[in-house]
Amino acid sequence: MTSSKVAVHELIAWGLDEYSYRDGAAGFDSTELAARVRQAGARLTERDRHATTSALLEQETRDIQPLLAMVTQREDLHLDNQGLDWTLGVVDLRLLLAFQRRLIFSPSREVSFTPRQGDWPGLISLAVGSERDTEHVLIHNDSETDRLDIRLHSSNPDLQLRFTPKRNGCGALPLSLYGGSPFFEVAEFRGRWFLRDGYHRAYHLLQAGVNRIPAVVIYARSIEEVGATTPWFFHEEQLFSDRPPRVTDFLDSSMIMRYERTALRKVIRVRVEESLEPFDEIEEGQEKRL
Repeated sequence: MTSSKVAVHELIAWGLDEYSYRDGAAGFDSTELAARVRQAGARLTERDRHATTSALLEQETRDIQPLLAMVTQREDLHLDNQGLDWTLGVVDLRLLLAFQRRLIFSPSREVSFTPRQGDWPGLISLAVGSERDTEHVLIHNDSETDRLDIRLHSSNPDLQLRFTPKRNGCGALPLSLYGGSPFFEVAEFRGRWFLRDGYHRAYHLLQAGVNRIPAVVIYARSIEEVGATTPWFFHEEQLFSDRPPRVTDFLDSSMIMRYERTALRKVIRVRVEESLEPFDEIEEGQEKRL
C-alpha cells in the first residue's frame, strides 16, 4: 500500500450504504460483494439479542477518582463539553456500540504505544490526549479585485475553522483552527452505550487485550448529542435494533470487509468579498459585535 492509499475496515453485516470510494476500490464484483454481505448478515443472526448493560464500571471509577479529578481541571475538556451532561469514568470497551461504519487506517500514521491494562496513568494519558494537529497548507488567490479566496488543506479530517471569543483588544478576527476532540468519549442514550469519539484508539486497545479505559461519559438527551447524525453513519433504527453494531465487530473478520482507497484530505474554503450596502439601523442594532 502506497502513502497515497489508506486501508478501510467496513462493517457489512448491517447492509451497505452508498459509498462511491468502495465501488472502485474493493476489488469485488457486485455478485461477490452481495454474497459477502449475506454471509456477514447470516453470522449476525447467530448472535444473542442485545442486552441492556451499563458500560460504566463503578468500582474502577471510584478506585482512580483522584487521577480523574486532576483531568477535570483541563479547560479544553469543559469547553468541548459545554452544554452537555457529562462526567469521567472507566468504561468497558466490549459493551460499546459503534455508529461508525468504517475505520480508516493510514500507513503514514504509526500506532502509538498502547498502555497495559491496569496502567491507569498511561490509560488516562491516552484517553484525554493532547490537542490534535491543526497543521495545514494555506493557499490563497487574491488576483481578482475585491475578492479573496482562501483554501486550507489538511490530512486531519476533523479540522474545523471556529469562531472564538476575543481575548484582547486587538483587531484580529475571532477565528481559530480546531483539530477535533482529543478525548475518548462515550455516550449513553436510551439505555445503550455508544463510542462517541476514539474509534482508532479503541481498536488498538482491544487488539492489545485492553478493554477497560477511562473516558468522558456523556448522558445524551438526543441522537444529535450522541453524534450519530451524518449520512455515512449507521441509522438510528440499526443502532436500536436487536443486534446493533458493536465496537468489537471491527476486529471480527466475518463482520467486516477490508479494501484500499485513495487517501482524502480535508479542504476548508473561505471566500471574502467586499461590497458597499445601504446602512440599516434596525439590522445594525440586532447584529452582535465581535
